[in-house]
Amino acid sequence: MNSAIPLLSAAWRELRVHRARSLLAGLSVVIGVAALVAVVAMGDLGRAAVQEQVERTVGRPATLSVDLTGDGEQTASRSALDANAAWIRGLGVHAMSRVESRQVRLDAVGSSADPLNTTVMGVDPGYGLVKRMDLLAGQWLPGGRDASWAPPLYLNAEAAAHFGGSGRALGARLSLAADLPTQGVVLGVVDDSRSEPVAYTDIRSLRKWYSQTTSPESAEILMTVEPSEAEGTTTLVLHRLGAVGLTGHERVRRVDDFAAYERILRILQAVLGAIAGISLLTGGIGLMNLTLSQIQARVHEFGVRRAFGASQSHIFAVILWESVILTAVSSLLGTAISAAGFNAALLMVPTFSGGLRFPLAAALIGSGAAIAIGIASSLVPALRAARLDIIRAIRA
Repeated sequence: MNSAIPLLSAAWRELRVHRARSLLAGLSVVIGVAALVAVVAMGDLGRAAVQEQVERTVGRPATLSVDLTGDGEQTASRSALDANAAWIRGLGVHAMSRVESRQVRLDAVGSSADPLNTTVMGVDPGYGLVKRMDLLAGQWLPGGRDASWAPPLYLNAEAAAHFGGSGRALGARLSLAADLPTQGVVLGVVDDSRSEPVAYTDIRSLRKWYSQTTSPESAEILMTVEPSEAEGTTTLVLHRLGAVGLTGHERVRRVDDFAAYERILRILQAVLGAIAGISLLTGGIGLMNLTLSQIQARVHEFGVRRAFGASQSHIFAVILWESVILTAVSSLLGTAISAAGFNAALLMVPTFSGGLRFPLAAALIGSGAAIAIGIASSLVPALRAARLDIIRAIRA
């Protein structure tokens, strides 16, 4: 440690004396590190954004769908849906929701907005957790309360836009054409990442609009479990469905297939990372060439140092430390540039709710690669300077 401090001090003095050389040598490293760190960081951002989109569309990992539509034929009865949901809830799943859907026409009471033919989905409060839905206005389904006789409605962004946007849609009364025509009140607007208008309501309220003989168009149970427990839970549910006579092909399946998207992102990140790595390697080659040229210009200096007692290892270590310090400082600047660009990119995507921060791994990868290339590029110049003949060096 005591011997390293003088070497660091000497290397730092040399970099300060040759500022122009240091700036030119470090610039290519800054660019290479900034590119490499940006690729790693943006890859993490892209992966998190795609994962959020997948989770909103099909559910968080691991989401299992229990289809009770009877192989495309008669939908399971309400009692069968409720009984299986109660049994599944006893498995200790993270979040669960019954889901029934129907096509309904919504008319805005006292408004000039055109009627909207859309899907109304009856769900439980846990649906918002399974599908990672963001609340845009109002509230989401309250849990643990009795269903109100005035049906609560929760519109997605597309449906709310049809009725004038979140501000105007919130609190609006919408009439629903069902077996029992009624009026619902919009209590919330959510972002479910769907491109088509959808309305949600408490599944108990939805059932009050239709008679017992009117089956829903689809019925399923969604649940979120630990990924490691997905296969075992699927087997348990299949045995349960078989016991009650509802077994069918593909009746229980995992629907959160993020792996396919992640493979594409990893390939893209690897290609971009290779390009950025080549840029950093090119900067290292340029640094080595510049260091070699500077060694030639400093031959006399090294000869004088050797004449006054400096050893070969001292000369070698000073040049090596110069490169390490230069690449370390350059990597910090490159990382700072990438971090600023990363944060600017986050500001440009205000709908992203992943809470992602600049990844420390990106900074470590960039800095580590830069220092490694700095050391590698300085080995040949440092060896050449250390092996200079003293007499010839002084005469140069």
